[in-house]
Amino acid sequence: MIFNNKESVELALDRVETIVKASGNGQDLEYFLFHRKRFARMANTLQKRVKPGALVLDIGSHYLHSTLLLQFLGYRVHAMDVGAFTELALVKERAQSFQVVSIIENDLTTLSAIQDKADEYDVVLFTEILEHITFNPIDFWKHIHRLLKDKGIIYITTPNSLTIYNIIKTLKNLLLLKGVGINVNMIFEYVTYGHHWKEYSASEIKKYFGYLSDGFNVEIETYRYKHFPSIDFRWRIRNLFYDLGNTIPFFRDELEAVVELDKSKPWKAIPPSY
Repeated sequence: MIFNNKESVELALDRVETIVKASGNGQDLEYFLFHRKRFARMANTLQKRVKPGALVLDIGSHYLHSTLLLQFLGYRVHAMDVGAFTELALVKERAQSFQVVSIIENDLTTLSAIQDKADEYDVVLFTEILEHITFNPIDFWKHIHRLLKDKGIIYITTPNSLTIYNIIKTLKNLLLLKGVGINVNMIFEYVTYGHHWKEYSASEIKKYFGYLSDGFNVEIETYRYKHFPSIDFRWRIRNLFYDLGNTIPFFRDELEAVVELDKSKPWKAIPPSY
């Protein structure tokens, strides 16, 4: 079944939700429901810019929610993730059931699993990953530059570092001499892929891609999709700051970046020496 309009994005999401619920996996369902509005925004944005039939590389495909959504919308999708996710029984069964092209890649600095490809993809999906990168990213983005077709796009979502909640939390921690950045509990209580080592502002993302190549044209919008339960007083205060910030576009929770590639302009970033 192929869908082609905004209404049909919701129908495709309903189909993905049915698949997720049938799995009986609580984490799978919790993740899908929390991110459903983000998935919808991604699909609607891509439909405005890329025709069905385009080839998409979904980096960080996780439980295949985005992969299946885009397949149901008529796109061809290659799902890439580390083996820790790709080889989960749930993910392997889902990939087999829906004929998903699955790519295991444990080192984003090399992208060795597809190193022989060039000018291959119309879209690279890179959602909720930028904030997790802990290595120098120049080589990774140079590979993406090679893999994308001319006028292809990178679609990115990432948390906005400049939310009112983040600003107040940082100021509080500085005044109490606690430090900045993620706290020690997060380092020990989340899997490696759970850390937000660096969150970005919109201006930083533009500077980031401008550093790599003048051929990257970056468009950024802010939006909101996250809603947290007010389980106690602390969370009610947190949600109050989130609600206040989201009334002002600059402070909204999430950044959506669409990066179009003009291959007539050369790559310019050089990795540092060690």
